[in-house]
Amino acid sequence: MLKRLIKRAKQVAEQHVPEGIRQTGQRLAQEVSERAPDSLKHAVASAVDGVDRLTSELLEGSADESAKAPPQSETEDVIGEIAVVVFGYPEDPEFTEAQALLEGEDVEFRAMNLHQQPRAAQQIASVTGVMQPPYVYIHGRFWGGLGALQSLIGLGELAAVVDNRVEDLSNEARRIGKIREAYDDALTIDNICARLREGHILAVDGIDCWFEKGISEASGRVYYDGKPHPATDLERIATDIVERATEEPQLAIKWLFEPEVGLDG
Repeated sequence: MLKRLIKRAKQVAEQHVPEGIRQTGQRLAQEVSERAPDSLKHAVASAVDGVDRLTSELLEGSADESAKAPPQSETEDVIGEIAVVVFGYPEDPEFTEAQALLEGEDVEFRAMNLHQQPRAAQQIASVTGVMQPPYVYIHGRFWGGLGALQSLIGLGELAAVVDNRVEDLSNEARRIGKIREAYDDALTIDNICARLREGHILAVDGIDCWFEKGISEASGRVYYDGKPHPATDLERIATDIVERATEEPQLAIKWLFEPEVGLDG
């Protein structure tokens, strides 16, 4: 998310900041230096040189960091290839054991430290109704914690789950994953409302949208565009998302589980 915000800021700057502004600043500084009293010329010159040197160092440093960092698209591709994500706290033995089990089964996974994502921890607990991590997600579906992982391995069906071969799963494995249907990614009002009510997350331009259940559906909340809305606004919000997708074809909208950082994070 930080990279996206930096990219947006750069785009705004390129659109609205006149070219040559740095050169203009240098000319202005030179004029100040020339007109300054003799007693201040040395101080002014030192300040100008210091600012110019710092600017150059920052620009060079930015170029160095850009060279070190892999292209964003490559990073996103690598993340997209990993089907299994485990959320938990490093000091929790169950979190450690879940990772050991996956390693023992030669399953590639991502381990996410919830200490570094307190908002994600709250969001996962709200969506799943489970307060105690670890949380095991496979292809965006919550499968449970350590016990569910042990059960899938005991049934010999973890590989099928990781390979997304849902049709090959036994009834017991389906029960563990609460599999009832395949989900449609269509951006329609009905589908968005249905999937958000199921606890799914829709990222709209890098900001998560999800439905938080209350005691009753009417008392729940919809998080959209970085802020909460009453549950009664769900259909209106779904309509807004569909309209935005139609009007802005380049807008990034995707179904996901892994929470992204919103404007308040």
